[in-house]
Amino acid sequence: MRTLLLLGIAGATTSCTLTMAEPHVLVSPYLAVHQLRGDAAMQSAPTPGTVQDNARETLRTFGQDHYREDFGIRVDIGDGFGGFRADYYQLDQDTTRNGVLAGDFGRLLAGDAVQMKAEMDEIRIGYVEPIVNWKASVRERPVVFQLGIGAVVAHRNATLRGRTTDGVRQQRIDMDGDTVYPAARARVSWRDFAIDAEYAISPDLSLGGDFEGTLQDLELRLSYSMPMRDVSFFAGWRYSELPAEGNNDGFRYDADLILDGFVIGASLTF
Repeated sequence: MRTLLLLGIAGATTSCTLTMAEPHVLVSPYLAVHQLRGDAAMQSAPTPGTVQDNARETLRTFGQDHYREDFGIRVDIGDGFGGFRADYYQLDQDTTRNGVLAGDFGRLLAGDAVQMKAEMDEIRIGYVEPIVNWKASVRERPVVFQLGIGAVVAHRNATLRGRTTDGVRQQRIDMDGDTVYPAARARVSWRDFAIDAEYAISPDLSLGGDFEGTLQDLELRLSYSMPMRDVSFFAGWRYSELPAEGNNDGFRYDADLILDGFVIGASLTF
């Protein structure tokens, strides 16, 4: 058993060494057209000294659930498919319209006309090791299928700022946490085109903070590499589930958030 373990460690180390031998560095700034949607519930104090649970309110009620433009940047170090990846994304979305609360929400009251500002800084750092590299031919052109497995650690710091339209009452929800995701990545490439898919799931693998439960993240990208150039262009779609619960201002909240939308950008290879 000890021999098998040593062989496994040696194999993994050798594979990692091959992946990182003469690594490429890809820098990929991108425009993210995303929306933050879902719902949340927050306790309130209808009378001094009492706390009551409230029904869930959708983020659409607060004027969210719309697409807005934000920016991000991704850096890959590896063989072009596997290796290390760091991704920073900043969400900053104001409301587009007002809504009316059906029930209390922290310091906000039923019947209040409300709006919300959403902010989030997200950092994802991961590593994927290629395990499959299969080649075929279509019209005398090679088609390559690659598959890799690995893990991602994500840190998120998010704030939802709800307020009445007259600014008399305000309620914020602060969410912060670190999460570990086992991940898988796949790529199909033909000529100068490639389709990438990456799926990561965290079955309650929280390292601490407010993001708890099962978190999932799916990304799809289509890219085109310019012949004889170290530049490629890509467009894609992302879907991320972000359940969270915690306390703010003495009130407990429970949120089921979804971040989804499109990305477009370019990659420079060094």
